[in-house]
Amino acid sequence: MVSSSRAQRLAAGEREFEELFRTYHAVIVAAAFNRLSDRTDAEDAAAEVFAQAWRRRDDAQVFTLAWLYATLRNIVGNTYRGRSRHLRRAERVEHEVEAPHALASEDVLEVRLAVNRLDEADREVIWMAYWEDLGREEMAEILGCSISAVRVRLHRARRRLEQLLALDPASTVKEDAWTS
Repeated sequence: MVSSSRAQRLAAGEREFEELFRTYHAVIVAAAFNRLSDRTDAEDAAAEVFAQAWRRRDDAQVFTLAWLYATLRNIVGNTYRGRSRHLRRAERVEHEVEAPHALASEDVLEVRLAVNRLDEADREVIWMAYWEDLGREEMAEILGCSISAVRVRLHRARRRLEQLLALDPASTVKEDAWTS
């Protein structure tokens, strides 16, 4: 039989988990999609993040956005090990550019293709800043570095992205397309 205090702790843990899920599920799915480029894989990765949080809810673990991102990063890394991530992502995006999706403008697809040509570290800060709309403090906590380091990394990543976009003379991508 479960004691009254244990039952209360379990109920409180369930309420905290429900709040965590309501607050961050969409953010984690979006972050996973940005890294995996597949809706089903993204939903699976997000489900695994929250499954791990559920299994650890009694461990006096404090679940922050940084913890969720770190867990997601590990899960995505496991997914990447089984495939040639960069080539498959670039091929998929190039295919989308050849036949633009009805919901995405050509500019957005062009920017996504250029982002996918960046190295992993640059892609990550661009996704966090412009697609996931995270603040610099949140990014610093997730990446385990200072806010100044995030600003420098983001500045350098934007310059490299601009260079990639400039390689295409027909490119008329506006900065607004970065956040679509």
